[in-house]
Amino acid sequence: MADQTRDHTPDVIRDALFRILDSPDFDATERIRRFLTYVVEETLNGRPERIKAYSIATSVFGRDENFDPQIDSIVRIVAGRMRRSLEHYYLTAGRNDPLHIRIPKGSYVPVFEGAVEMETSPGWASDIPPQKPTARPSILVEAFTEEGDNSTYPDFARGLTRSLVVGLTRFSGFRVFGPEAALQYNGEEGSARAADDMQIDYILRGGATVGHTRFGIDALLVEARTGRTIWADNFERPLQPSEIFSLRNEVANCVARTLAQPYGIIHSDRAKDADGDPPNRLSSYNCVLLFYQYWRTFDQHMAEQVRECLERTIRAEPNYAEAFACLSLVYSNVYRFGNNIASIAEPRERALKLAERAIELAPNSSWSHYARSLAYWFAGDVGASLAALEMGRVLNPNDTAIIGDLGQRYAMLADWEKAVPLLEESFARNPAQPGSYRVGLFLYHYAQGRYEEAFMEARKMGTPQVLYGPITVAMAAAQLGHWDEAREAVRQILELDPAYGDHIVSDMQTRNLHPDLIGLVVEGLRKAGLPGRDTTPSQPLSA
Repeated sequence: MADQTRDHTPDVIRDALFRILDSPDFDATERIRRFLTYVVEETLNGRPERIKAYSIATSVFGRDENFDPQIDSIVRIVAGRMRRSLEHYYLTAGRNDPLHIRIPKGSYVPVFEGAVEMETSPGWASDIPPQKPTARPSILVEAFTEEGDNSTYPDFARGLTRSLVVGLTRFSGFRVFGPEAALQYNGEEGSARAADDMQIDYILRGGATVGHTRFGIDALLVEARTGRTIWADNFERPLQPSEIFSLRNEVANCVARTLAQPYGIIHSDRAKDADGDPPNRLSSYNCVLLFYQYWRTFDQHMAEQVRECLERTIRAEPNYAEAFACLSLVYSNVYRFGNNIASIAEPRERALKLAERAIELAPNSSWSHYARSLAYWFAGDVGASLAALEMGRVLNPNDTAIIGDLGQRYAMLADWEKAVPLLEESFARNPAQPGSYRVGLFLYHYAQGRYEEAFMEARKMGTPQVLYGPITVAMAAAQLGHWDEAREAVRQILELDPAYGDHIVSDMQTRNLHPDLIGLVVEGLRKAGLPGRDTTPSQPLSA
């Protein structure tokens, strides 16, 4: 075997190793650190031929002499994690290290390459600012236990576990492992070992009890490495033999939505880790979390930093589909709100290209299709937009953002029979849904002359920094005679766009609002006192 260290002294190689191990940007478990140290030291000691799965498992992982790599894939799994941790380290803190350590695929023997060699090596970015490694959440679903008399429904808990895995997997931003992935581990202590070996963040566990007239399900989400309970709930349903499996699946989908949807339990828990970090130091996943924070309110002060963070992310991780989808949505908003923040002539084209790339990377991701839908919407292709959203809904019927946005689009087309049930369902399933989806409900009530209900929806939006927040308040307040609130809303509109009264119709047309609804908007803003050409009585109310 060739001498792997011939071009570098042992001291230089060890310095490179210690630099990696000491860096907070080397995001790796203690097991991975021992693995890396072992293979480097074995190579330096002239024993690269001994670096095999068996020796690593017995010397590093504590497996006994009966270890069989054909049955137990622990070495291969951890090696994959180690390669990714090294790659991210050299994309971030280690970009300028004079010596790089790599573990080529198909081998566990390290390769040592100098900076000159790395300049011509494929797959290493040269212009990416320092950025922390991605830490996309991973969930291990343990086999749910069964209690009580299981003779009538012996596979109830097994089917529940399977439905939970299916429901969680539909949210493409997560890595989901079923019980089979941890078969070699036993009990809660085994789950802790699995969390370490497989880099699991959360464990979902629980049990099911089937009685004579009801069944119950207890579910707990636990932080894998600390054992801290993040969330727990119990669900009871009547035992109806003809519907028991659909009711069981309904509970599984409810759990999946609660945990994995945007602004859900895991999103909120992970977002805490990003608090206080400047955008240029956020990890790729935390850049996506920052996007969701922005997407809740469309805070225009955040738009540019979110865009820059996601641009860095897709350069650092060109296969991160969710980041492409989120960035596409940002560029759609650049066009939607007229932000002059991006050095690009046509943000709609950029949005569509990013969405298409997201679909190439993850064709089953509902958010990839969501991004394509919004890009089509602002390109004026309403039919293609609705088709993309409907596809997203098929791919993940648990995604309340897809349901809410689909309802919003139908509301803007004044198709109330489709719009209202979707919007009500989205808020019933996810009370934390962004308030922007209340625009559709506002339009529904306002069009029916229910101004009090419309006013309530307008005040729930929580989007004062984008035009449609004060627009809806001004319209409803004027109809109700709440003149102080109407005047304040008009002041906010003029602060955001001093000339908005001159181009209400054209703005609403770019949003594909139904002509009858455009007329209502113009009439409402005229009554509220918004000055401008479009609110002058001689102008037509719709186009």
